[in-house]
Amino acid sequence: MRNIFVPVVLLLLGGCAAKPLRSDAAAVFLTSRQAPQECRYLGEVSGSQGNLLTADLTRDHDLLQGARNELRNNAQALGANYVVLENQTQSVNAQGLGGVYSASVFGNAYTCPDMASGGASQAGD
Repeated sequence: MRNIFVPVVLLLLGGCAAKPLRSDAAAVFLTSRQAPQECRYLGEVSGSQGNLLTADLTRDHDLLQGARNELRNNAQALGANYVVLENQTQSVNAQGLGGVYSASVFGNAYTCPDMASGGASQAGD
């Protein structure tokens, strides 16, 4: 029984924090604004975090931050440096226990030549 206990505890504790943002994905710009015309569309990207097992151990903010981090990681893997956020969802516990148990974000990934000089990143959101 003890052999099962340690991995289960480690799995649950791992659910307490937001998914990590890779250092190379930190420069991916997230916005709700339309991509500049000189940008090239690369594809759809998404990110999510949370489930019923870890919901009570993870703060709502960390669920959303983890989903956004995963979206940035996925966008960077496509070669994107600009993401137009299209949708964000949070699933709420339907059993009346309260709280969010998962968060998901969706967007369109672009590569924008101006991003290296800081042009598009100054636009904000």
